Amino acid sequence: MVGSTQGSGDTRSPSAGARGRFRRRGKRPPEPGSPPLSESERLLFGGPLRYDMGWNRHSEAFLELNFRAMITRLPALLASTLRLALRADPRAARIVLVTQVAQGLAQAVSLLAVNSVLGRLLGDGTIEERLRGAAPALVTVAAVSLAAALLRAASVYATGRLEPKVERVATELYLERAAAVELAAIEDHAFHKLLDTARYGAASARRMIAYGSRVVNAMISLVAAAGVLTVLHPVLLPLLMTMTLPSAWSALTNARRRYASFHTWVQHARAGHLIGDLLTEPGAAPEIRVHGVGPFLLRHFRAMAETAETEQARLARLAARTGLVAAVWTGVATVATYATLGGLLLAGAMALSVAGTAVLAIGTGSASLNTLVLEVNQLHEEALFVGDLERLYVEAAERAIPVGVSPAGRPPGDPLRERHLPLPG
Repeated sequence: MVGSTQGSGDTRSPSAGARGRFRRRGKRPPEPGSPPLSESERLLFGGPLRYDMGWNRHSEAFLELNFRAMITRLPALLASTLRLALRADPRAARIVLVTQVAQGLAQAVSLLAVNSVLGRLLGDGTIEERLRGAAPALVTVAAVSLAAALLRAASVYATGRLEPKVERVATELYLERAAAVELAAIEDHAFHKLLDTARYGAASARRMIAYGSRVVNAMISLVAAAGVLTVLHPVLLPLLMTMTLPSAWSALTNARRRYASFHTWVQHARAGHLIGDLLTEPGAAPEIRVHGVGPFLLRHFRAMAETAETEQARLARLAARTGLVAAVWTGVATVATYATLGGLLLAGAMALSVAGTAVLAIGTGSASLNTLVLEVNQLHEEALFVGDLERLYVEAAERAIPVGVSPAGRPPGDPLRERHLPLPG
């Protein structure tokens, strides 16, 4: 939006000055959910502007992935991420994978150790006896926490090494294949559009490493929490899902809403940026001052910015409503969970230490599920651009210059410097 578009600095976002990359829409009815056409856009641009660039090719991918599709596609997404990592740096890829799995195991051991500590502290005997009994478990918790910190550091280091290597390898392959195709392929509009889309695949491959690492971490953390709850008492696992699903739904709904708003209003935002650029560009400065159109442009910029502010207010209102609904359901689920824990305690089916550990595990599992939902959606979108890059590799190989044929039609061994071209005159 004008002044503040909803984005994260993604390299796929177009530059503000890319006027030539806009196309005006024809006079057709506006699409559902599209922003109202402001008078400033109608007067200055003849209508709304629309991007037709490679970065916008998969703008709807984030909105198409539901919970069922997320679970179905997760193995393929992780496998694709692993292939990219192994191609760039096998050693760093193995370090990331091992450290993520080890962190999940450390979390499970930590929860079980906490359960042991609580059991000792809440058991029978004097305070000194209970503290002595809990000491080994406390040492275990401290050792596991230290190991988890070291594993996180190793994972961050390996991921930081891996990301630029993945991007470099993907970029080199992209340029290598693009340079090896025939001239007719470069001049073909469809192939060139694929080149435009696939060029974002290298940066997407880099981001897939970070997203994939977080997905694996969240997934293993969720599995660890669920496993501990199942060991403590079978009824605790359904309680975990009951408490975490409302917040996960709220996070996913708000993220999709912001994403859809960005792609719906991006043309409005860039039109406003174009007006702002005209007020500051040296090339336009003489005409603006000669004709005195500065106040005119500033007035239209303000009008478009105020229109965009209404969209921000709408998103805030919907986010508040969604958060309230999720909070109500989470509250109901929380009451039901603690009522169930209380009933199990009163019936003697669960120890107090187990109930305390269950509360910690439920909190950990809830945070992991929220992270998993959002990161899988991001991983899915980046994987689409990497898929375009892989499709380019295949098509470029099919349209490569045949072996033994010079790119310019010269026979092999006849370099350009050996040819004497006639000069005019």
